[in-house]
Amino acid sequence: MSDGEPTPSPALRASDAERERTATLLRDHAAAGRLTPEELDERLDAAYTARTVGELEALARDLPAATGAPGAGRRRALDRPGARERALHAVGLVVLVNVACNAIWLATGADGSWWPKWVLLATVLRLAFQLWALLGPGASGAARDEARLGRGGVRPRELPREPGDER
Repeated sequence: MSDGEPTPSPALRASDAERERTATLLRDHAAAGRLTPEELDERLDAAYTARTVGELEALARDLPAATGAPGAGRRRALDRPGARERALHAVGLVVLVNVACNAIWLATGADGSWWPKWVLLATVLRLAFQLWALLGPGASGAARDEARLGRGGVRPRELPREPGDER
């Protein structure tokens, strides 16, 4: 249940994060075919109502350890540090721009064709590429940093120095 952390005493009260970690573990095992949908529902109910760490550990006692499960080292895309916030900001920007364009179109009489459709198309395509870069399968480590930093992914302070360069 832990990732290199010391195992807490079974009698200790469980936190919401520990309940969620156990629920994620149970879902992963269900996806691997180790639990039926009914068993998963029962165990998820028990996980979310568990009071102690021992109750949570008992729910996964008959399942293989997390280190042996395929993909156990991978984290869900939105669980990556800052990923959820960046995704929400990107979606929020698209919504804001499109609402503003539609408001302008309506305020100017809504005559002629609905021109905000082109803004919608462009912003949704850009959003799709942003989310793929942020949450897609290749969005780990350097690829994510490059997407965040821009072309080349190099911060100015990381540029190689010339001999005798006094910065």
